[in-house]
Amino acid sequence: MEAEREIAPDGWSEYFDWLSKELLNAPVSIEIIPPSDPPAVEARNMALLNLAYDRRGDVFEVAAASGGPHLPSTLRHLVDHPEHVFVDSQVMLAPLTIAVDGRDGVRTVITIDDVPEFGG
Repeated sequence: MEAEREIAPDGWSEYFDWLSKELLNAPVSIEIIPPSDPPAVEARNMALLNLAYDRRGDVFEVAAASGGPHLPSTLRHLVDHPEHVFVDSQVMLAPLTIAVDGRDGVRTVITIDDVPEFGG
């Protein structure tokens, strides 16, 4: 990400609730970047279903779906004990890239592959 803005942990739940509404069904890619291994693409061109942070469980979740209405496939990726959340938007607009750093040093990068119309 070129210009990063960190989201404060006390605002994660509300921020991800808002983003989930704004970016619902936007095509996303999910990449996992471990500290010592090569990056791995976990998903490409899937429809975003949800971004969430559960304070009690201290876990971040991104859910996405692919396939048609008859054979949908859902992916749920969890980050236990996230430490940092960065976005590529310097203003309060929906970002095109969201990076979540876990306590284990693994970075999860969610990229919005196409800009949806906002206001949903």
